[in-house]
Amino acid sequence: MNKSFNRLFFTISVALIILRLLFIGNTFLIDDEAYYAMYARHLSWGYIDHGPVIGYLIYLFTIIGENSFTVRLGSIVLLIILTVVLYNFGKEYFNQNTGIIMSLGISANMLFHTNAVVVTPDVPLAFFSIIAIIYYYKAYFIDGSYFYIGGIFLGLAILSKVSALFPAIGIILFPFINSSKRYILYDLRFYGSLLIVLILFMPFIIWNLQNDLAFVRYQGSHITEGGSLSDFAALWAGLFITSGPILFYYSAIKPILLINKMQSIKIEIQYFIIVTIVPLCYFLFHSMFSRMEVNWPAPIFSGGLFLFGIFLGKDWPIFRMRFVIQIAFSLFLILLVTIQTFFPFLPLKGKADVTNRYHIYNVIDNELKDYLNKYPELKNKRFLAENYQIPSMINFYLNPDLEAITLSIDYHSTLYSFLYNDINFIGKDFLFLKRGREFPDNYKLYFENINLLDTLYSKRYGVNIATYTLWHVTNYKGEKLYE
Repeated sequence: MNKSFNRLFFTISVALIILRLLFIGNTFLIDDEAYYAMYARHLSWGYIDHGPVIGYLIYLFTIIGENSFTVRLGSIVLLIILTVVLYNFGKEYFNQNTGIIMSLGISANMLFHTNAVVVTPDVPLAFFSIIAIIYYYKAYFIDGSYFYIGGIFLGLAILSKVSALFPAIGIILFPFINSSKRYILYDLRFYGSLLIVLILFMPFIIWNLQNDLAFVRYQGSHITEGGSLSDFAALWAGLFITSGPILFYYSAIKPILLINKMQSIKIEIQYFIIVTIVPLCYFLFHSMFSRMEVNWPAPIFSGGLFLFGIFLGKDWPIFRMRFVIQIAFSLFLILLVTIQTFFPFLPLKGKADVTNRYHIYNVIDNELKDYLNKYPELKNKRFLAENYQIPSMINFYLNPDLEAITLSIDYHSTLYSFLYNDINFIGKDFLFLKRGREFPDNYKLYFENINLLDTLYSKRYGVNIATYTLWHVTNYKGEKLYE
């Protein structure tokens, strides 16, 4: 790569950082982000749907103040650190081309860009998984003392999101599979790193034991939801688009093509193939029978990113156009979504426009806030909703004295299920915010009176994009009454 290309690499990297900072400071949180912000308000060693790392990450960056910018700031900081680490790793152990390709490959990528502007457990998952892969590489090929650092990062990755187990299995299997590295099985430092992983994960295990295996039961039911052929096709098409065609090829196709050639491949490359193919096999097989969200198989790309960088960097003159296609495609998507978020020009409506998620709850900070200011006597009522999203958005943007909750009636348990005892709400009156015009039938039996107060709207540039109804419900009878 010449100097002009290096300058372009630096320019794109800095421009993306500025773009993301502007984005997170000028958009509403989406519902999941508000829910994870509630984790930061109620720190724990575990939650029903995830490990504790995302809560502590948000808490760390909101110490100076809680708003949409600070809630998301940690995700951008982690991505910046990751791009620097990848560049230095690629440059030191392979070549500068590989360093630039991996760094820009993750920075200028729609899948990882989303992790930077939407804070979820996928943020620390990607960060700690990729750095764990790097340090275990150093332990296997440079110095066994790196095992301990690798164990710390691997433990934090699994504590962030348990899907890190799949690249972890690939990391651990490497010395078992490769005969030239089996001597590592006699190295106590290898087992010491696994002990570190277990120690870091132990608080989450203890939390689960103390809470009737809540996480295990929830995830067990969650991952066994039936899927169809169309779900399978939509998942992998979505991954192809969000990850970019070339990164997708080196993460989801190339490892399979290389299996029969493993003996002729450099041992260092074998490591990254194994780390990639283990999560690939799991998610490919599981998605044939279960419905998955596009972000779930993200651990595949934690390893695939290295194959992408190494293969393109090694034969840069030959594969340069592949890199250009990947970056151009991903930058186009990033710019398209960013422009659509602030200046909608595509003729999309409803769920077809994914950028509506940054606007669909603005009713809370606008019309609902105005309504409560008009009727201040209602501010002493606790808000209810039939899901975790609406209460979390209310808690974040209105910060009521009485925290909004969901009762989990005909709904899975949530963070709020562990914070509040249903018995304490019996006989109480509430405000119920519902998306849509009809009060939910499954809630009607649980209240003595249900009165419509107002119909409210989320608007985007003057156009209604979501309808909400506000209800006053009285004399809650208790969740167990009709069980």
